[in-house]
Amino acid sequence: MGIKLKASYETEIYISQGGYLVIHQVNGLGEESRILLSPDQARAVASEISHQLEDTTWWNSVVPEDKSD
Repeated sequence: MGIKLKASYETEIYISQGGYLVIHQVNGLGEESRILLSPDQARAVASEISHQLEDTTWWNSVVPEDKSD
């Protein structure tokens, strides 16, 4: 299962009381999406993002959002 957060919705990022990194969005209908990452998962994502940001081709290209979500 994949989760794609919509670029058009405000995104909150915070640490939960349980110590997880939370990425949270509420869509226009009030439906919530949350991604919880453990500290180890958050470190792995941060490390990978650092490497990916060196190659600007993936974030300079426009990819249409999947309307089926």
